[in-house]
Amino acid sequence: MKLYIEEKLGPQKTGQNIYIDKVATTRRGLQNLIGSKDFYVNNERYYVSQVKAMKSSDGTAIGMAVGGVLGLIGGAAGVAAGGVIGGILGKDNDIKEEEKIKKFNGSRL
Repeated sequence: MKLYIEEKLGPQKTGQNIYIDKVATTRRGLQNLIGSKDFYVNNERYYVSQVKAMKSSDGTAIGMAVGGVLGLIGGAAGVAAGGVIGGILGKDNDIKEEEKIKKFNGSRL
């Protein structure tokens, strides 16, 4: 899970995301890490309430690829089995990450 804010220049949003190098499960937790309800990035003031969470990677695809590569040791059957097992493990990680994202985005100060 990555935390980000939508970049702005004055009152206008640019459409770009600025990623925050903090890890928190809720906005309250993020506020505690920062030590304030507001913070500055590129001389622009943002609030913890504006921070959103997004998916950091596609665990299913990565798991399948890693499993498939590791399965090369076992030949064609190993590649297939490794890809399936990696896909299942990656999917489980995706589901857990989605739950964390919903928790963060649904949190309030």
